[in-house]
Amino acid sequence: MLRTLRAAWPLALAALLVPGLLFAQAQGRVKVTVVDEKGEPVPGVAVTITSDEIGYHKEIETDKKGQLAVIFVDATRAYSFRLEKEGYKPVTEQVDPLSGGNLEKEIVLPSKGSAAAGGSIEAGPTTDPAVNVFNEGVTALQAGDRDTAKQKFRRAMELNSRMPQAPAVLAGIYADEGDAEQAVAMAEKALAIDPDNARALRVLYDVYRQRGEQAEADEVLERMKTAEGGTETAIRIFNEGAEAARLGDLDGARARFEEALEVDPELAAAHGALARVYYVQEQFDQAIAAAEKAYQLDPGQASALKYAYESHRRKGDTEQARRVFAEMAEADPVGTATALYERGIAMFNAGDMEGAAQALEQALEANPDLPKGHYTLGLAYVNTGDSGKAKEHLQRFLELAPEDPDAGTAREMLEYLD
Repeated sequence: MLRTLRAAWPLALAALLVPGLLFAQAQGRVKVTVVDEKGEPVPGVAVTITSDEIGYHKEIETDKKGQLAVIFVDATRAYSFRLEKEGYKPVTEQVDPLSGGNLEKEIVLPSKGSAAAGGSIEAGPTTDPAVNVFNEGVTALQAGDRDTAKQKFRRAMELNSRMPQAPAVLAGIYADEGDAEQAVAMAEKALAIDPDNARALRVLYDVYRQRGEQAEADEVLERMKTAEGGTETAIRIFNEGAEAARLGDLDGARARFEEALEVDPELAAAHGALARVYYVQEQFDQAIAAAEKAYQLDPGQASALKYAYESHRRKGDTEQARRVFAEMAEADPVGTATALYERGIAMFNAGDMEGAAQALEQALEANPDLPKGHYTLGLAYVNTGDSGKAKEHLQRFLELAPEDPDAGTAREMLEYLD
């Protein structure tokens, strides 16, 4: 009976294995703080988040600190944040999440009567008729009336041909609507007036990339680094790397991540992503340095430490591996346990019972209440002939998850071991 069960267990456990694919999902977390024109937090703001590209729709409110946090499964997309609250002027902003990392953003929600009427695309109070018409277009756009907004912005261009804001905003509208030709035409009009217009450059860059015109996109990117600089441009480059990694192009991903760090050396997510790439490419010293830099810059990148840990192990540096493991377990016990559990499952299915037991013991050191960890470790000890430890872990599994589908197998094994 034991022989039959042993033969079946690896197959049954294969269904539990979650493959450790690099960038299986390009998730990203966005934390937004909403403040008024004086910089004071605004609680209770109704925020509607949408993406026409993927039909995304979410409604959420800011907390008492004026903050909200959202995790996006697909952080390679652009999302529109619509902010509304009684007594304040509505604002719409585009947010580009940071794939595999955390993006923090502050949005100003001006109170009615303040000068900051148009949010991030407002041209400012003036007696200039063109600006007044432009602001009417902003109001229409914020209300969701794109047709009126486009008419207003075009009228503003007729009244003042030297106003870059109107064609720049039009470029964004046309890009959202999928009209690449008009988007490029409007972006180029804006850039002819203001060569460093960040909004127009972003639109032009995105359109070129979507059309597969990488050389043109790279040229615009160089201009963005000068005009926009810093984190926003680095995030765009980083997201390209995340997309390349998802498609299996690790060399391309590595090049983009390294380029993102040239623009913003403190982009923690890029260091963390490089740690993964370096590890897969067996460049262990670089993986260790990148992982530790990511964690130093952002404790939220604790998951990157697993690549430092695995790199030390592969190098045979047990002492350093132990040090990093302790740091991992303290910073991210759940993530650490999950990663080690997955490695233990993979080793079990490969027939390496001793390696599986070691990985699973470490997983349970990080998270002692991981039911499947105890179950699989019990099976590993059965296969190594350590009945005492097998019983200990199978019993703990039943205490934690008595209704689990594998509970019957565990009870059967305990009867045999007794």
